[in-house]
Amino acid sequence: MIDLAAQWIQQQVFESDANENQLWLMDENHLNTIVVNQSQRKIQVISNRWDIVQEATQKGFNAGFSDFDLSRISDNSLDSIYYRISKEKPLVHYLFNQAWRCLKPDGKIYLAGYKNEGIKTYVEKLAKIFGNSQKAIKEGALYTIQLTKQSIYSKENCLDDQDYSHLRLMLDNHSHEFFSKPGLFGWNKVDLGSELLVNHLDKLPLAQIDPQNCLDLGCGYGYITLAAAKHSICHSVKSWTMTDNNAAAIIAAEKNRLLAGLNGGVIPDNCAAGINQTFDLILCNPPFHQGFNPDVDLTEKFVRETKRLLSNKGIAFFVVNQFVPLETKANAYFSHVKILHKEAGFKLICLKK
Repeated sequence: MIDLAAQWIQQQVFESDANENQLWLMDENHLNTIVVNQSQRKIQVISNRWDIVQEATQKGFNAGFSDFDLSRISDNSLDSIYYRISKEKPLVHYLFNQAWRCLKPDGKIYLAGYKNEGIKTYVEKLAKIFGNSQKAIKEGALYTIQLTKQSIYSKENCLDDQDYSHLRLMLDNHSHEFFSKPGLFGWNKVDLGSELLVNHLDKLPLAQIDPQNCLDLGCGYGYITLAAAKHSICHSVKSWTMTDNNAAAIIAAEKNRLLAGLNGGVIPDNCAAGINQTFDLILCNPPFHQGFNPDVDLTEKFVRETKRLLSNKGIAFFVVNQFVPLETKANAYFSHVKILHKEAGFKLICLKK
């Protein structure tokens, strides 16, 4: 699916003055949309997605991977910022506040998004703190705007970003502590699918393989690993590896791993594409959305990488929504595919080579 909002932002970048000090903020909505343009390769790109940073770097851009950490960008230093709005409100507010701080007087921000994503309200909020009354331009379902900074940055008047950039202590349903933050899917709760997987660990056929290591594929803040490590059925696991594509997930998962005292590591990667070791146990609650839109190819991508990463004696457990045809995709890669349990709109699936 073509994202017209991301496409519009890219067009503004390519039509801009290459000599200006520019910043392009990219989240998951920009995946596979970056077009090479030699004159604009020096623009600074910051993304919270590992795959997007790799794509941008390969195409010659100066790209950095972080949870949109703009702290090294000086106040009043940028001529322009380009941003296709994100899914999560705290992140949008945080980046608006940072844009207000970083842009020069009369610096410009280019925004695009759709009405059902809240773009009209976002534009009104940003226009107010920018001291600019300009309205968004409607082009079908797409809304776009170029706003000029006309007011002095003030922390007191910033939008509420729920302290976006900081981890916060949370409790799960059993009063176990963990750290999480906005910018992660379901950051302030325990995902029901992940909880279903963990609650059934003791019923899974793990004793027969005596797993020595475990991979949490698409780990988020690390709930599955943290909970699985407490189960006696996983007592043989000596090394816990977590990986995710999202910078916020990497930060939270590493904090949680260290506090839990687990051996292993947290690796930023695109569906573990850069990981070459194999694992006796793989646990996964895969995403099925790309930005604002569902992505049917994500399921097969996770299944395909699991085959590569699973040891010959290994076993993988996936939990997915019941409408996701993971078992159908998995039949092309695994000789043993079995639905172990269905509950509350989820299904738990076992995969073996």
